[in-house]
Amino acid sequence: MKTATIQEVLGSLRPGNRVFFQGGPGECLHLHDALRDDPGVGAGIDFWSCLIPGINRHDYGSLPGDVRLTTFMASPTLESSIASGRTQLNPMPYSQIGETLAQMDFDDAILHVSPPDRRGLCSFGVACDTPGIVWPRAKRRIAFVNPRMPFLPGAETIPADKIDLAIEINAPLITPLPPPASPKNAVLDAIGRKAADLIPDDSIIQSGIGDTPAAIVAALRFHRGLRVHSGIITPEYQALSEAGALDTSPGNVTGVAWGGPAFHDWLKLSGFTLASIGATHAHAILAGLPRFVSIGSAIEIDLAGNLNLEWRMSRRISSVGGASDFMAGAAASPGGLSIIALQSAGGGASRIVPSIASPTISGGLADTIVTEHGVAQLKGLSLRQRAEALIAIAAPEHQPFLSRAAETILAAQK
Repeated sequence: MKTATIQEVLGSLRPGNRVFFQGGPGECLHLHDALRDDPGVGAGIDFWSCLIPGINRHDYGSLPGDVRLTTFMASPTLESSIASGRTQLNPMPYSQIGETLAQMDFDDAILHVSPPDRRGLCSFGVACDTPGIVWPRAKRRIAFVNPRMPFLPGAETIPADKIDLAIEINAPLITPLPPPASPKNAVLDAIGRKAADLIPDDSIIQSGIGDTPAAIVAALRFHRGLRVHSGIITPEYQALSEAGALDTSPGNVTGVAWGGPAFHDWLKLSGFTLASIGATHAHAILAGLPRFVSIGSAIEIDLAGNLNLEWRMSRRISSVGGASDFMAGAAASPGGLSIIALQSAGGGASRIVPSIASPTISGGLADTIVTEHGVAQLKGLSLRQRAEALIAIAAPEHQPFLSRAAETILAAQK
Protein backbone atom coordinates (compact mmCIF):
# COMPACT_ATOMS: atom_id res chain seq x y z
CA MET A 1 0.00 0.00 0.00
CA LYS A 2 1.23 3.46 -0.84
CA THR A 3 1.13 5.70 2.23
CA ALA A 4 0.05 9.32 2.53
CA THR A 5 -1.03 11.84 5.16
CA ILE A 6 -4.59 13.05 5.50
CA GLN A 7 -3.38 16.52 4.48
CA GLU A 8 -1.95 15.07 1.25
CA VAL A 9 -5.19 13.22 0.58
CA LEU A 10 -7.33 16.30 1.09
CA GLY A 11 -4.94 18.33 -1.04
CA SER A 12 -5.45 15.87 -3.89
CA LEU A 13 -9.24 16.32 -3.93
CA ARG A 14 -10.77 18.62 -6.51
CA PRO A 15 -14.02 20.61 -6.48
CA GLY A 16 -16.81 18.42 -7.76
CA ASN A 17 -15.30 15.18 -6.44
CA ARG A 18 -17.81 12.90 -4.73
CA VAL A 19 -16.20 11.52 -1.58
CA PHE A 20 -17.63 8.97 0.84
CA PHE A 21 -16.37 8.58 4.39
CA GLN A 22 -17.48 6.12 7.03
CA GLY A 23 -19.90 6.98 9.80
CA GLY A 24 -20.96 4.97 12.83
CA PRO A 25 -18.06 3.60 14.88
CA GLY A 26 -16.01 3.58 11.66
CA GLU A 27 -15.81 7.39 11.70
CA CYS A 28 -12.20 8.54 11.94
CA LEU A 29 -11.84 11.95 13.56
CA HIS A 30 -8.54 12.58 11.75
CA LEU A 31 -10.67 13.56 8.73
CA HIS A 32 -12.88 15.88 10.76
CA ASP A 33 -9.89 17.52 12.43
CA ALA A 34 -8.02 18.01 9.15
CA LEU A 35 -11.05 19.71 7.59
CA ARG A 36 -11.43 21.87 10.70
CA ASP A 37 -7.76 22.86 10.89
CA ASP A 38 -7.38 23.78 7.20
CA PRO A 39 -10.49 25.80 6.32
CA GLY A 40 -11.28 25.72 2.64
CA VAL A 41 -9.52 22.43 1.84
CA GLY A 42 -12.93 20.72 1.62
CA ALA A 43 -14.70 23.48 -0.30
CA GLY A 44 -16.52 22.27 -3.40
CA ILE A 45 -16.16 18.58 -2.43
CA ASP A 46 -19.37 16.54 -2.41
CA PHE A 47 -18.98 14.63 0.86
CA TRP A 48 -21.29 11.72 1.65
CA SER A 49 -21.59 9.62 4.80
CA CYS A 50 -24.03 7.48 6.76
CA LEU A 51 -23.74 9.20 10.13
CA ILE A 52 -25.68 7.53 12.93
CA PRO A 53 -27.58 9.49 15.60
CA GLY A 54 -26.23 8.79 19.06
CA ILE A 55 -22.86 7.62 17.73
CA ASN A 56 -21.47 10.37 15.50
CA ARG A 57 -21.14 13.62 17.43
CA HIS A 58 -19.51 16.06 14.96
CA ASP A 59 -21.24 18.40 12.52
CA TYR A 60 -19.17 18.40 9.34
CA GLY A 61 -21.54 20.83 7.64
CA SER A 62 -20.78 23.49 10.26
CA LEU A 63 -17.00 23.34 9.81
CA PRO A 64 -15.31 26.50 8.50
CA GLY A 65 -14.44 26.59 4.82
CA ASP A 66 -17.85 25.69 3.35
CA VAL A 67 -17.76 21.92 3.87
CA ARG A 68 -20.88 20.30 2.32
CA LEU A 69 -22.31 16.94 3.34
CA THR A 70 -25.10 14.60 2.28
CA THR A 71 -26.31 12.09 4.84
CA PHE A 72 -29.41 10.05 5.63
CA MET A 73 -30.35 10.43 9.31
CA ALA A 74 -31.07 13.59 11.25
CA SER A 75 -29.73 14.17 14.75
CA PRO A 76 -29.41 17.11 17.15
CA THR A 77 -25.71 17.18 16.22
CA LEU A 78 -26.54 18.05 12.60
CA GLU A 79 -29.40 20.42 13.35
CA SER A 80 -27.44 23.60 12.65
CA SER A 81 -25.97 22.56 9.30
CA ILE A 82 -29.26 21.03 8.11
CA ALA A 83 -30.95 24.35 8.88
CA SER A 84 -28.23 26.26 7.01
CA GLY A 85 -28.47 23.95 4.00
CA ARG A 86 -24.83 22.85 4.19
CA THR A 87 -25.92 19.35 5.19
CA GLN A 88 -28.37 17.77 2.79
CA LEU A 89 -30.62 15.22 4.50
CA ASN A 90 -31.94 12.33 2.39
CA PRO A 91 -34.14 10.47 4.91
CA MET A 92 -34.97 6.87 4.04
CA PRO A 93 -35.09 3.44 5.66
CA TYR A 94 -31.73 1.81 6.27
CA SER A 95 -32.30 -0.84 3.60
CA GLN A 96 -32.77 1.94 1.05
CA ILE A 97 -29.55 3.62 2.21
CA GLY A 98 -27.73 0.44 1.25
CA GLU A 99 -29.53 0.26 -2.09
CA THR A 100 -28.76 3.92 -2.82
CA LEU A 101 -25.05 3.58 -2.04
CA ALA A 102 -24.85 0.41 -4.13
CA GLN A 103 -25.91 2.39 -7.19
CA MET A 104 -23.53 5.31 -6.68
CA ASP A 105 -20.04 5.88 -8.03
CA PHE A 106 -17.62 7.77 -5.79
CA ASP A 107 -14.37 9.40 -6.80
CA ASP A 108 -12.93 8.51 -3.40
CA ALA A 109 -13.97 6.23 -0.54
CA ILE A 110 -12.32 7.02 2.80
CA LEU A 111 -12.39 3.86 4.92
CA HIS A 112 -11.24 2.80 8.40
CA VAL A 113 -9.59 -0.62 8.63
CA SER A 114 -7.28 -2.83 10.64
CA PRO A 115 -3.73 -3.58 9.44
CA PRO A 116 -3.62 -6.50 7.00
CA ASP A 117 -3.44 -10.04 8.33
CA ARG A 118 -1.11 -12.70 6.93
CA ARG A 119 -3.52 -13.22 4.02
CA GLY A 120 -3.30 -9.54 3.09
CA LEU A 121 -6.83 -8.70 4.24
CA CYS A 122 -7.80 -5.58 6.19
CA SER A 123 -10.90 -5.82 8.40
CA PHE A 124 -13.65 -3.22 8.69
CA GLY A 125 -13.91 -4.42 12.28
CA VAL A 126 -16.78 -2.93 14.26
CA ALA A 127 -18.28 -0.94 11.35
CA CYS A 128 -19.32 -3.10 8.39
CA ASP A 129 -22.65 -1.50 7.44
CA THR A 130 -21.50 0.60 4.45
CA PRO A 131 -17.82 0.18 3.44
CA GLY A 132 -18.23 -3.15 1.65
CA ILE A 133 -20.99 -1.59 -0.46
CA VAL A 134 -19.02 1.52 -1.41
CA TRP A 135 -15.42 0.52 -2.01
CA PRO A 136 -15.91 -1.77 -5.06
CA ARG A 137 -17.42 1.16 -7.03
CA ALA A 138 -15.00 3.88 -5.87
CA LYS A 139 -12.34 5.10 -8.30
CA ARG A 140 -9.84 5.51 -5.46
CA ARG A 141 -9.81 3.74 -2.08
CA ILE A 142 -8.18 5.56 0.82
CA ALA A 143 -7.95 3.89 4.21
CA PHE A 144 -7.02 4.92 7.70
CA VAL A 145 -5.05 1.84 8.77
CA ASN A 146 -5.36 1.64 12.52
CA PRO A 147 -4.10 -1.16 14.82
CA ARG A 148 -6.87 -0.25 17.26
CA MET A 149 -9.51 -1.31 14.75
CA PRO A 150 -10.00 -4.95 15.79
CA PHE A 151 -9.55 -7.63 13.18
CA LEU A 152 -12.76 -9.55 13.83
CA PRO A 153 -12.91 -13.06 12.33
CA GLY A 154 -16.50 -12.57 11.16
CA ALA A 155 -16.17 -9.03 9.78
CA GLU A 156 -16.11 -8.01 6.13
CA THR A 157 -12.68 -7.19 4.70
CA ILE A 158 -10.89 -5.45 1.85
CA PRO A 159 -7.68 -6.81 0.28
CA ALA A 160 -4.76 -4.55 1.12
CA ASP A 161 -3.78 -4.44 -2.55
CA LYS A 162 -7.15 -2.81 -3.33
CA ILE A 163 -6.28 0.17 -1.10
CA ASP A 164 -4.74 2.93 -3.20
CA LEU A 165 -3.57 5.15 -0.34
CA ALA A 166 -3.03 4.17 3.30
CA ILE A 167 -3.01 6.73 6.10
CA GLU A 168 -1.28 5.02 9.00
CA ILE A 169 -2.60 6.07 12.40
CA ASN A 170 -2.74 4.71 15.94
CA ALA A 171 -5.78 6.31 17.49
CA PRO A 172 -8.67 5.25 19.74
CA LEU A 173 -11.94 4.42 18.03
CA ILE A 174 -14.92 6.56 18.87
CA THR A 175 -16.77 4.89 21.74
CA PRO A 176 -19.85 5.67 23.86
CA LEU A 177 -19.60 8.47 26.37
CA PRO A 178 -19.67 7.35 30.01
CA PRO A 179 -23.29 7.27 31.19
CA PRO A 180 -24.23 10.05 33.62
CA ALA A 181 -24.52 9.02 37.24
CA SER A 182 -28.22 8.52 37.92
CA PRO A 183 -30.43 6.51 40.24
CA LYS A 184 -31.85 3.21 39.07
CA ASN A 185 -34.66 3.87 36.59
CA ALA A 186 -37.68 1.92 37.81
CA VAL A 187 -39.73 2.89 34.75
CA LEU A 188 -37.20 1.47 32.30
CA ASP A 189 -36.85 -1.65 34.42
CA ALA A 190 -40.62 -2.16 34.35
CA ILE A 191 -40.72 -1.72 30.57
CA GLY A 192 -37.82 -4.13 30.16
CA ARG A 193 -39.49 -6.83 32.24
CA LYS A 194 -42.87 -6.50 30.52
CA ALA A 195 -41.32 -6.65 27.04
CA ALA A 196 -38.97 -9.52 27.92
CA ASP A 197 -41.93 -11.58 29.10
CA LEU A 198 -43.33 -11.43 25.55
CA ILE A 199 -40.21 -12.84 23.89
CA PRO A 200 -39.93 -16.64 23.75
CA ASP A 201 -36.71 -18.56 24.26
CA ASP A 202 -35.03 -19.49 20.96
CA SER A 203 -36.14 -16.23 19.31
CA ILE A 204 -33.95 -14.27 16.88
CA ILE A 205 -33.75 -10.72 18.23
CA GLN A 206 -32.90 -7.25 16.99
CA SER A 207 -32.79 -3.98 18.89
CA GLY A 208 -32.25 -0.33 18.11
CA ILE A 209 -30.20 2.34 19.89
CA GLY A 210 -31.44 3.93 23.09
CA ASP A 211 -32.10 3.40 26.78
CA THR A 212 -35.42 1.64 26.28
CA PRO A 213 -34.30 -1.07 23.82
CA ALA A 214 -31.18 -1.53 25.97
CA ALA A 215 -33.35 -2.12 29.05
CA ILE A 216 -35.30 -4.82 27.20
CA VAL A 217 -32.15 -6.59 26.00
CA ALA A 218 -30.75 -6.48 29.54
CA ALA A 219 -33.98 -8.03 30.86
CA LEU A 220 -33.51 -11.05 28.57
CA ARG A 221 -30.61 -12.41 30.62
CA PHE A 222 -32.68 -15.30 32.00
CA HIS A 223 -33.78 -16.43 28.51
CA ARG A 224 -32.05 -19.27 26.70
CA GLY A 225 -31.23 -20.05 23.08
CA LEU A 226 -31.56 -16.49 21.80
CA ARG A 227 -29.96 -15.64 18.47
CA VAL A 228 -29.25 -12.22 16.97
CA HIS A 229 -29.85 -10.58 13.59
CA SER A 230 -29.50 -6.84 14.17
CA GLY A 231 -28.24 -3.66 12.59
CA ILE A 232 -26.32 -2.85 15.76
CA ILE A 233 -25.23 -4.57 18.94
CA THR A 234 -24.03 -3.00 22.18
CA PRO A 235 -22.45 -4.31 25.41
CA GLU A 236 -25.87 -5.52 26.57
CA TYR A 237 -25.39 -8.39 24.10
CA GLN A 238 -22.07 -9.28 25.71
CA ALA A 239 -23.91 -9.44 29.04
CA LEU A 240 -26.53 -11.75 27.47
CA SER A 241 -23.79 -14.04 26.21
CA GLU A 242 -22.05 -14.12 29.58
CA ALA A 243 -25.38 -14.87 31.30
CA GLY A 244 -25.90 -17.88 29.02
CA ALA A 245 -28.88 -16.37 27.19
CA LEU A 246 -27.31 -16.37 23.71
CA ASP A 247 -26.80 -19.31 21.42
CA THR A 248 -23.21 -18.50 20.42
CA SER A 249 -22.88 -20.98 17.58
CA PRO A 250 -22.16 -19.35 14.18
CA GLY A 251 -25.01 -17.38 12.65
CA ASN A 252 -25.44 -14.29 14.83
CA VAL A 253 -25.29 -11.22 12.59
CA THR A 254 -24.91 -7.47 13.00
CA GLY A 255 -23.69 -4.56 10.91
CA VAL A 256 -22.24 -2.33 13.63
CA ALA A 257 -20.88 -3.04 17.11
CA TRP A 258 -20.91 -0.01 19.43
CA GLY A 259 -18.92 -0.20 22.65
CA GLY A 260 -15.53 0.15 24.26
CA PRO A 261 -12.28 -1.84 24.20
CA ALA A 262 -13.51 -4.62 26.52
CA PHE A 263 -16.51 -5.11 24.24
CA HIS A 264 -14.18 -5.23 21.21
CA ASP A 265 -12.12 -7.94 22.91
CA TRP A 266 -15.27 -9.99 23.52
CA LEU A 267 -16.31 -9.59 19.88
CA LYS A 268 -13.14 -11.35 18.70
CA LEU A 269 -14.35 -14.57 20.33
CA SER A 270 -18.11 -13.99 20.07
CA GLY A 271 -18.70 -15.76 16.77
CA PHE A 272 -20.67 -12.77 15.40
CA THR A 273 -20.69 -12.07 11.68
CA LEU A 274 -20.42 -8.35 10.87
CA ALA A 275 -21.89 -7.59 7.47
CA SER A 276 -23.16 -4.81 5.22
CA ILE A 277 -26.68 -3.41 5.01
CA GLY A 278 -27.73 -5.81 2.28
CA ALA A 279 -27.21 -8.74 4.66
CA THR A 280 -28.62 -7.12 7.81
CA HIS A 281 -31.69 -5.23 6.55
CA ALA A 282 -32.94 -6.96 3.37
CA HIS A 283 -36.62 -7.85 3.67
CA ALA A 284 -36.28 -11.27 2.07
CA ILE A 285 -33.64 -12.25 4.63
CA LEU A 286 -35.59 -10.90 7.61
CA ALA A 287 -38.87 -12.45 6.50
CA GLY A 288 -37.16 -15.83 6.26
CA LEU A 289 -36.00 -15.78 9.89
CA PRO A 290 -38.26 -17.85 12.18
CA ARG A 291 -39.44 -16.19 15.41
CA PHE A 292 -37.80 -12.88 14.51
CA VAL A 293 -38.40 -10.24 17.21
CA SER A 294 -37.84 -6.55 16.47
CA ILE A 295 -37.27 -4.37 19.55
CA GLY A 296 -37.56 -0.63 19.01
CA SER A 297 -38.78 2.60 20.52
CA ALA A 298 -40.57 5.76 19.43
CA ILE A 299 -40.93 9.38 20.43
CA GLU A 300 -44.73 9.17 20.21
CA ILE A 301 -47.51 6.82 19.18
CA ASP A 302 -51.04 7.92 18.35
CA LEU A 303 -54.34 6.19 19.03
CA ALA A 304 -54.29 4.51 15.60
CA GLY A 305 -50.83 3.06 16.20
CA ASN A 306 -48.98 5.51 13.96
CA LEU A 307 -45.40 6.13 15.10
CA ASN A 308 -43.30 9.28 15.30
CA LEU A 309 -39.60 8.41 15.34
CA GLU A 310 -38.31 11.79 14.10
CA TRP A 311 -39.84 14.90 15.62
CA ARG A 312 -39.82 16.30 19.15
CA MET A 313 -41.89 19.48 19.31
CA SER A 314 -40.87 21.10 15.99
CA ARG A 315 -37.29 19.76 15.99
CA ARG A 316 -36.26 16.84 13.82
CA ILE A 317 -33.96 14.85 16.10
CA SER A 318 -33.76 11.48 14.34
CA SER A 319 -34.91 9.47 11.31
CA VAL A 320 -36.49 6.14 10.54
CA GLY A 321 -33.19 4.21 10.48
CA GLY A 322 -33.83 0.47 10.34
CA ALA A 323 -37.11 0.51 12.29
CA SER A 324 -39.46 0.03 9.34
CA ASP A 325 -37.21 -2.66 7.84
CA PHE A 326 -37.18 -4.69 11.04
CA MET A 327 -40.87 -4.17 11.83
CA ALA A 328 -41.85 -5.33 8.34
CA GLY A 329 -39.46 -8.27 8.64
CA ALA A 330 -41.00 -9.29 11.97
CA ALA A 331 -44.50 -9.01 10.49
CA ALA A 332 -43.54 -11.43 7.71
CA SER A 333 -41.49 -13.79 9.88
CA PRO A 334 -43.10 -17.12 10.91
CA GLY A 335 -43.85 -16.57 14.59
CA GLY A 336 -42.40 -13.04 14.43
CA LEU A 337 -43.12 -10.20 16.82
CA SER A 338 -42.52 -6.45 16.66
CA ILE A 339 -42.26 -4.56 19.96
CA ILE A 340 -42.27 -0.77 20.26
CA ALA A 341 -41.52 0.28 23.82
CA LEU A 342 -41.68 3.78 25.27
CA GLN A 343 -42.22 5.56 28.54
CA SER A 344 -45.85 6.63 28.78
CA ALA A 345 -44.99 10.27 29.42
CA GLY A 346 -42.08 12.67 29.21
CA GLY A 347 -41.66 16.23 30.40
CA GLY A 348 -45.19 16.14 31.80
CA ALA A 349 -46.75 15.32 28.41
CA SER A 350 -48.24 12.03 27.26
CA ARG A 351 -46.22 10.17 24.64
CA ILE A 352 -49.42 8.43 23.59
CA VAL A 353 -51.15 11.20 21.66
CA PRO A 354 -54.48 11.54 19.83
CA SER A 355 -53.00 11.77 16.33
CA ILE A 356 -49.74 12.27 14.44
CA ALA A 357 -50.04 14.41 11.33
CA SER A 358 -47.01 13.01 9.48
CA PRO A 359 -46.09 9.63 10.99
CA THR A 360 -42.71 8.05 10.38
CA ILE A 361 -44.29 4.58 10.29
CA SER A 362 -47.98 3.97 9.72
CA GLY A 363 -50.10 2.09 12.21
CA GLY A 364 -50.46 -0.83 9.82
CA LEU A 365 -47.06 -2.11 10.99
CA ALA A 366 -47.75 -1.57 14.69
CA ASP A 367 -47.87 -4.89 16.50
CA THR A 368 -47.16 -4.79 20.24
CA ILE A 369 -46.71 -1.59 22.27
CA VAL A 370 -45.21 -1.62 25.77
CA THR A 371 -45.12 1.09 28.43
CA GLU A 372 -44.46 0.84 32.14
CA HIS A 373 -48.24 0.52 32.59
CA GLY A 374 -48.76 -2.54 30.42
CA VAL A 375 -48.91 -4.11 26.97
CA ALA A 376 -51.19 -3.25 24.02
CA GLN A 377 -51.33 -5.87 21.28
CA LEU A 378 -52.72 -3.98 18.28
CA LYS A 379 -52.54 -6.49 15.44
CA GLY A 380 -56.00 -7.24 14.07
CA LEU A 381 -57.82 -4.64 16.20
CA SER A 382 -60.33 -2.07 14.97
CA LEU A 383 -59.58 1.63 15.34
CA ARG A 384 -61.73 1.83 18.47
CA GLN A 385 -60.10 -1.26 19.95
CA ARG A 386 -56.64 0.15 19.20
CA ALA A 387 -57.49 3.41 20.90
CA GLU A 388 -58.87 1.62 23.97
CA ALA A 389 -55.83 -0.66 24.22
CA LEU A 390 -53.40 2.26 24.00
CA ILE A 391 -55.31 4.45 26.44
CA ALA A 392 -55.15 1.57 28.95
CA ILE A 393 -51.32 1.72 28.96
CA ALA A 394 -51.06 5.52 28.99
CA ALA A 395 -50.13 7.41 32.12
CA PRO A 396 -53.27 7.46 34.31
CA GLU A 397 -53.34 11.25 34.52
CA HIS A 398 -53.56 11.49 30.71
CA GLN A 399 -56.19 8.79 30.15
CA PRO A 400 -59.31 11.03 30.51
CA PHE A 401 -58.00 13.47 27.90
CA LEU A 402 -57.11 10.64 25.51
CA SER A 403 -60.55 9.04 25.95
CA ARG A 404 -62.27 12.31 25.02
CA ALA A 405 -59.95 12.77 22.04
CA ALA A 406 -60.65 9.21 20.88
CA GLU A 407 -64.41 9.80 20.88
CA THR A 408 -63.97 12.98 18.85
CA ILE A 409 -61.73 11.24 16.31
CA LEU A 410 -64.01 8.23 15.97
CA ALA A 411 -67.11 10.40 15.62
CA ALA A 412 -65.48 12.37 12.81
CA GLN A 413 -64.81 9.14 10.91
CA LYS A 414 -68.44 7.97 10.89
